[in-house]
This record gives sequence, structure tokens and C-alpha cells, in this order.
Amino acid sequence: MNMTKKILYGLVCRTFAMAAIVLAVVVSCTKANPYEGLSLVLSGVPENMTAGESSQVFVSFSDAGAPAAAATYKWMSLNPTVVSVTSEGDKASLKALKGGRAVILVYLAECEQVSARASVEVAHEGDGVLRILAIGNSFSQDAVEQYLYELFSNDGQEVIIGNLYIGGCDLQKHFNNINADKAAYEYRKIVKGQKTNRKNVSISETLADENWDYVSLQQASGLSGKYETCSPYLPEILNYVRSRSRSDVKMIWHSTWAYSRTSDHADFPKYGNDQMTMYAAISDVAKKVMDNPAYSFDLLVPSGTAVQNGRTSSLGDTFNRDGYHLETTFGRYTAACAWYEAISGKNAEDNGYAPSSVNADKRRIARSAAHNAVQNPYSVTDMSGF
Repeated sequence: MNMTKKILYGLVCRTFAMAAIVLAVVVSCTKANPYEGLSLVLSGVPENMTAGESSQVFVSFSDAGAPAAAATYKWMSLNPTVVSVTSEGDKASLKALKGGRAVILVYLAECEQVSARASVEVAHEGDGVLRILAIGNSFSQDAVEQYLYELFSNDGQEVIIGNLYIGGCDLQKHFNNINADKAAYEYRKIVKGQKTNRKNVSISETLADENWDYVSLQQASGLSGKYETCSPYLPEILNYVRSRSRSDVKMIWHSTWAYSRTSDHADFPKYGNDQMTMYAAISDVAKKVMDNPAYSFDLLVPSGTAVQNGRTSSLGDTFNRDGYHLETTFGRYTAACAWYEAISGKNAEDNGYAPSSVNADKRRIARSAAHNAVQNPYSVTDMSGF
């Protein structure tokens, strides 16, 4: 990673908790560099802006004094779709474009480590649209790409749904992709019921694409019951997402499902090839993640418990199509109902939408399984009467 990328990533990860705090960075360049020991200060940066508003900002050297040589300033916005920057020497004009948060960065061309930054919040315009982004893999594909839009639409709620997809992607890979700003994802997006799919998209690009109300994270299925594989990466991923999202973004932990009893998935032996052992491990991870104040997740979507509830019904262990991915009709519908109820706060049993491929009995089981999961996310509800 080159020096500029290192600086940008470090700055982003350290500004997520600030509304509009201006910091000066003092670091050494080489001994022969005339900028050694100097620091920059930003002034005139507004804490809050509204879309369409402009503001003039300035940069100067701190009390340490200016260098003997003339300096060249480099300006940029780390979220240019929210705030744009037009610069001329030691001053710049900020233009608020849409709701969200942007970090403004200025540094010396002659010594990139001498820099300053500020975080600016742009008020959101209330368009009534709910925006949900999943950063996941094929299990988020199963959960949000089918039926979730229709559940909200049936409720009169317009929604935009995004899924950043890499098959089998785990948290470590998401972390590495963030670190390298790697355009490695398929970006599946549903707007007004129509799905598009763009390839070679980065997390940073997707976060800037919409003012997401909810952003979800999840672990790869085979590691979903292994807490030690989550804790090294979650803090930095959360910090990064929050730093590039609206200040009131809600972070979701998506707790996924255990494999079918006869699954031949290569990771099933991690759980003794036992479905309930795997489910219990996944639920334990979900509880630890949700209870950890260092993460401060806002919401749990217990798709895994919804599926496990459904398995106790007359449908039995039929919720998977290949031993691990969800069956494409009532299986996916069950997960979508769990997402709908967890986010909306409304009972999925009262939502009248169901895909035509799911008959009345399966609809009732799926909705009830999801409702009971949201009410009791860490334990299985017996549905043997269904």
C-alpha cells in the first residue's frame, strides 16, 4: 500500500466518532526535509451543512511556524458524493451535495504525513425511502435479494436493498478488501422492485452510493459459530463503515443458519457434523457480538433461529437446497420475514405478502418461525404443532 493510501485509511478509521472535530497531525519526514516537525490546522470548517450549502475553509501551519520553502497543499473529500472540494492554494470551497458524512483531508505534497482533517455532517432530506445494505456473501443473497422488497412494499414502505456479494466471503476478507480499497464485489441492488448487478465494486464506492439507513455484517457460514474469527476484524470494519455513513446509521449483525443434518459442507466437521451443535455455536456468537460494547451493534437479524424454528415444524429439515444454502421458496421467505420484522418492528405474521410458490401452510410456518425468532433470538421455539 502506498503512503497516500495508508494515510487515507488511517484517517478514516480514526474519525468515525467525530461530528466535526479538526485535528492537526504532526509527524516527522526525513531529516533533510524542511517540513519536519510542522503541523497543519484547518479553520472555518462547519460542523453541519445542508444539501446545496457552500462553505469556505482555510489551512495554515500551526504555531510551529511556516517552512522556509513554499508549500503545495493537496485537498480532497473522502466522500465526494456527500461533500465536494474545490481548492486553490491554502483555501477551499466545500459544497454539500447530499445527506451523509464526509471527511475533508488536506496534506502537503512535499510531505504527505503533514496533514489535517475534519468531519462534516450533511443533513438528510427525508424522502421516506428505507435503505438497507448487506455486506456479505451467498447467505445474504439468500436472505435479502428475494422477497424482502415485496414484504416492505406490501406494507407501503419504499425500500432500496443492496447486497455486496462475494461467495463464501468471511470477515477477514472484508477487512482486507477495505484495507486495499479493493473493487472485488458484485453489487446487487434492488430499486423499485428491479434488480441490477454491477461487478468490480468496492465497499467504499457502495457506501457512497446511497445514504444507507442500515448496514449489515455477517461471518462466512463455516466460521459463523467461531467467535475468535470475528473479534479481530469487527472493530475496524465497523469503524470504517460508520466513518463513511450517516451519523445515525444502524449496524446489523446477521446471524445465519446451521447446515442441514446431512450436509456435506467442508466446514461441517468443525461442529461435529451436528446441526444443533452448529446452531448453538452460531447463537452463542450472536449473543457475544450483540453484548460486546466495543461493537455497539444496533440490531440483530436472527435468520438462523428462524430457520431452526421452522425445522421443528411439519416441514422438518427441508429448509436447504444443497445442505447449506436456503431452499429458494419458503426457505428464503423465512429469512426475509425475519429481516422484515427485525427492521420494521412489525409482526411478520400480519404482513399479507407471500410468493405465489409458497402455499398457505408454508406461509404460516415461515412467518411464525421468523416472528418467534425475533422475539427469542438465541433459542429455538418448538413449532411441532404447525
